[in-house]
Amino acid sequence: MSAQSVTTPEEPLVGVSLREENDCKGAPVAARIRGPYLIVVEQQLPIYRGQDGRFLADDLWQKDLVMHLEYIHHLMLASPCLGRQAPPDAKLVEVKGSAFELIELPQQRGFLQALTLMPVIVYRLSKAVRRAGIVHSGIVGWPIPMGWIVAPLALLLRKPLVIVVESAPWRLPQGFAAGWKRRARALLQEYLGRWVLHRADLVICTQDEYRESLVGPKHPRAFVIPASWIDEKDILSEEGAVGSWEKKLSHSDGRLNILFVGRLTAEKGLLVLLEAIRHLGRESVPISLGILGDGSLKQECGLAASELTHSTVVKLLGTVPYGAPLFELIRRYDAVVVPSISDEQPRIVFDAFSQAVPIIASDTPGLRSCVRNGETGLLVKPNDVSALVGTLKFAVANPGRLRECGLRGLLDARSMTHQEMHRRRAELLSAVVARREVAAAPDNG
Repeated sequence: MSAQSVTTPEEPLVGVSLREENDCKGAPVAARIRGPYLIVVEQQLPIYRGQDGRFLADDLWQKDLVMHLEYIHHLMLASPCLGRQAPPDAKLVEVKGSAFELIELPQQRGFLQALTLMPVIVYRLSKAVRRAGIVHSGIVGWPIPMGWIVAPLALLLRKPLVIVVESAPWRLPQGFAAGWKRRARALLQEYLGRWVLHRADLVICTQDEYRESLVGPKHPRAFVIPASWIDEKDILSEEGAVGSWEKKLSHSDGRLNILFVGRLTAEKGLLVLLEAIRHLGRESVPISLGILGDGSLKQECGLAASELTHSTVVKLLGTVPYGAPLFELIRRYDAVVVPSISDEQPRIVFDAFSQAVPIIASDTPGLRSCVRNGETGLLVKPNDVSALVGTLKFAVANPGRLRECGLRGLLDARSMTHQEMHRRRAELLSAVVARREVAAAPDNG
């Protein structure tokens, strides 16, 4: 087991420092977790091993690690590590005043291979859980979710267990046919996911529907915190947002400019969107669709772009790095369209809100939880071409309504930053530690 670490001798397994810390947003964090905090991640993170054995990460993951270490004194991250050469923009993972170590897990490339790797995975995770003060995992993963392994270990070793639910990809998307094997797997994952969640000390869901369907809306240890990558510095000022919309409306030629951002896959609703755009093209509706991303449907998107070149047009924009280039691009558009047919909560919603750009999205649980229909965006029946066509026609005819929705979304973005997400998580984790300490304290009465 390889690890890069800065050690702190004789650390307590769990505890909270009494001094007040400030997070990167400037808001006070009530307490800092002292003991080792283990995060188990099933997918490959963009963390790379250099020739000297040290680890590198891109800007986004570097920032996320630093934010974790604002309130966690010793972070242990268990994850497969990318063995290939790091990209030129990757930076050395460096932390100050805290301890960080990476525990490498073998990569699972299939179910049978995962079974052969189980002894190694269980051995490494059991050693890590034994050292940890708090264990943090999820219930998603392929082919075998790490939460199924971590939760029993944490329960057996009596360690506080934190589970974060960001998606439920085992659930069958609307309109997709599935064979008996996939249906059986979905039932198994739903059952085992609920089993893990009901035994956790803290459950954090990114949307209301996950909490309600997996643990129940009144579960005392389950909370909803949306996942977001935006920073305060990324959010337009009110003056900047008003100016942006004045420029777009004054220079408009009557064409609605919408943007799709994400993986080019059927689950993202891209086939529904392309069919809707083709329908609008047959009616010569003035609309321009920009497609940003890469994926299996790139060729299909290119075909639509070659077909539609008059009133209705499609443009392939390739990819851009997350950050200022993406935000500048979003700001040019009248709306971001999110036609997902799965129940996940795409983070692009908050990216768009930060630029005062409204959302035209499927009325799915994940999107419904962060887009208010008629206020910050327009919600459409999922996987319904006719409904999407009607909503896009409404948007073409009502640019002022999109402006109003965009400016309201800007207000929502201020409470949905990456810093605020971490601050709220820190509060909940401090409460978990406090409950454990009270339960472990001797009864002097």
